[in-house]
Amino acid sequence: MFDGLTRDDHVVRVLHVLHSSLPNLSGYSIRANYIMRCQEELGMMCDVVTSSQHPNGDSMREAIDGRNFVRTPSQPDRKTGLREMGMMHALKKTIESAVREFRPDVIHAASPVLVGLPALHVARKHKLPFVYEVRYLWENASVDRGKWKYDSLPYKGAKGLETILYKKSDAIVAICEALRNEISPRIGKNTSLQVIPNGVESSLFQGKPPEQSVLDKWNLGGKTLLGYIGAFQPYEGLETLFEAMPAIAESIPNAHLMITGGGNALEADLHKLVEAKNLSHLITFTGRVPHEVVKDMYSVVDLMVYPRISTRTTELTTPLKPLEAMALKVPVMLSSTQAMRELVREDTGYTFTPGDTTDLARVATQALGDADERKRRAENARKYVEEERHWPTIVEEYRSIYEGAIAKNRGRA
Repeated sequence: MFDGLTRDDHVVRVLHVLHSSLPNLSGYSIRANYIMRCQEELGMMCDVVTSSQHPNGDSMREAIDGRNFVRTPSQPDRKTGLREMGMMHALKKTIESAVREFRPDVIHAASPVLVGLPALHVARKHKLPFVYEVRYLWENASVDRGKWKYDSLPYKGAKGLETILYKKSDAIVAICEALRNEISPRIGKNTSLQVIPNGVESSLFQGKPPEQSVLDKWNLGGKTLLGYIGAFQPYEGLETLFEAMPAIAESIPNAHLMITGGGNALEADLHKLVEAKNLSHLITFTGRVPHEVVKDMYSVVDLMVYPRISTRTTELTTPLKPLEAMALKVPVMLSSTQAMRELVREDTGYTFTPGDTTDLARVATQALGDADERKRRAENARKYVEEERHWPTIVEEYRSIYEGAIAKNRGRA
């Protein structure tokens, strides 16, 4: 017997429809978890449906932190087009079942369009308000993965479906200003469009002295450490960072790079690249670490580097990890993509030209050579996070978004 949350007709109940969720760790699932947790602290109730691409494990239903999670069965691997249609059909059935069980007041779906379209269909069928949250553009992500080419027929088709979704939604949320500017011309005339940026719960991220056990375990004592903690994806630009290390080490003799993360096919390629370029003495791979150890990894780093290259996806989406480092008062250096520039200013961090090894080395050397300036910018970054990127404050904006969507839905009815 699945124990759902008790219904309270005086509380707004939200059905979140997601590509994936916790316990699968990603920026996408962590953002969703923060949103739901803060919404519940504001008195809302949240239930979750995930697509067939969430790694389900053994259970199709879970209760995590007192929240209902309903999973969609995995789908057989078929030809492109048929596969996506099967995924959307299966997700639509799962959402239908969840709507009948939980009786939500609003359906809040997050991109991609493969999640949004089934959720919109069910919302309209049951005369429910629909909010669509755009975290990235599926058509651009497919190009970055090498699946499609820009302006190909599949690309144009996906973009067209996404535009239909924008026009039919009661409200749209974008995760950054760059993304809002990109989709603004494609939304309906009476559809609200608001930015709810990525954030961090600053009270949970407090700076701490360097964790000696981390330095001992990976033999990093006495090093001036650059760090990268995050996903291994082609657009993250780690190759640029690797290739800059000899020039950095020439100016900063004890400079060393600590890479934390992994678990996908690109990890082996990165190891091979380091060996081929004879960089092993300058770079340490720690592999993935338990989530509770991540703060210890941050504590030993002198400068966190996020070297994303410029693609249509990276220019329009912001990661979460830099905000965690900023909350911990760890100095950050980001490539100056359009979206990344929304996270850091001149007085809160450092920026360099995306994909430019020479500029990365120049800025990193400058930053590592001035500890007082790094500390000043890190202190400013912490203050910025507290004032402008604190999740509980950010999430309050959803209340008015839902109210507007509910009012619009009533008018349509």
